[in-house]
Amino acid sequence: MPYQTRILCRKAELADLADDWERCRRRRAQRHLSHRLEHIAIEAEEMARTRSPAWTGDEGMMVAALFDRDHGTLVGAAPFLIQDWTWRCRLGYASVGAFAVRRALLCGTDWIAPDAPAQQEALLRAVLSAEVPYHMISIEGVPVDSDLLRLVRSSPWVRREFWVDTLAAVTPRRLVDLPGSFDAYLAKFSGRTRRTLKYKAKRLKGAMTHGMQFQRITRKEEVQSFLDQAELISARSWQGRCLGQSVNGEATRRKLEAFAERGWLRCYLLLDGDAPVAFVIGKLDEGTYYYELPGYDPAWASYHPGSVLLLMLLEDLCADGVPRTLDFGYGENEYKRLYGTRSYDEVTVRLVRKSAAMVVPYVTHAACWSGSALIRKGLDRFALREKVRRLLRGEPAPGVQVETPSAAGDEAEVAPGKAESFARAAAP
Repeated sequence: MPYQTRILCRKAELADLADDWERCRRRRAQRHLSHRLEHIAIEAEEMARTRSPAWTGDEGMMVAALFDRDHGTLVGAAPFLIQDWTWRCRLGYASVGAFAVRRALLCGTDWIAPDAPAQQEALLRAVLSAEVPYHMISIEGVPVDSDLLRLVRSSPWVRREFWVDTLAAVTPRRLVDLPGSFDAYLAKFSGRTRRTLKYKAKRLKGAMTHGMQFQRITRKEEVQSFLDQAELISARSWQGRCLGQSVNGEATRRKLEAFAERGWLRCYLLLDGDAPVAFVIGKLDEGTYYYELPGYDPAWASYHPGSVLLLMLLEDLCADGVPRTLDFGYGENEYKRLYGTRSYDEVTVRLVRKSAAMVVPYVTHAACWSGSALIRKGLDRFALREKVRRLLRGEPAPGVQVETPSAAGDEAEVAPGKAESFARAAAP
């Protein structure tokens, strides 16, 4: 099929292609919310609000579009968000350097295109040769068996113009296939694990002197109050303290309100009376729940509020009967292994433009990653990695984390089918 490519950087250009775009998106076996045009526009607006004053001429996005030359119809696209980003180089949790770079971040983990190699290659060449100024292309969570990863690794155009950074370890992407009921989901655990999980919920509820409150946030008018609470938790959490990943209510509010207006928003909050204890920011679309940003107050760490809130969330999703899958997103964690039902391997790829400005950031990042890998190897040798991780995050030791009922009466009380559900136990 003869085709041509164009680079589009304005919402008005994409709006004219809305019908063709949606047809291309729906042809994909795995649809992703990040590929919706409305979602791309909302994220681009957020990027535009946080960009440097010197950045002009575009609207926070870059889309390589592939057209059928004979009919002029869109047949594929590679959508990217363009943002001013801080590339933090860490040795473990210690920051060694932070570099301001402009990156092109792929929306989703793949682009919207047929599996034909010629068309995939045409899109890649269009992205690499785009005149939009950026220092780095970032593809987060690309499946290791994907055609896109094979193309990036084998392309001579990539090797000529970019350093290919695939230093990040291959990690499993964990998902939860949600059955028709929460009881059916709990059946995946052993009887002892089910009792332990329900005991955690009971223990946390008992420790809350003002009463456990469980809230689901889906409406625009609920967003501001939710973010006020999430900010308090985020500032205290290990992500906020160690990684600088605090929730910024003002910067996030407009985006979450836009998600709420389109019916995508699905956040959760766990409180002791009016005091926030844990939260989750997420989205729901076409049967998939995107579990994006959790956090909990470390003062409650020994009571496992994050784990309890996740179980309440899963029960709430099962009760709706709408979501079929929970996607934990990129990155590996112990709780994802416990609650997930299936996984596939993925990796983050960064294509760093070969230029004088990027030599120091790239070399610093590579040195930090190699040093961190050696530290992890040493800690693993003495079985200390998990203990050190918990210490740095302020989490309870493994001996504290898994508590079992101490008396037969407690075990009977929390046995499957006899205890209160997590959501009912949390009702005010």
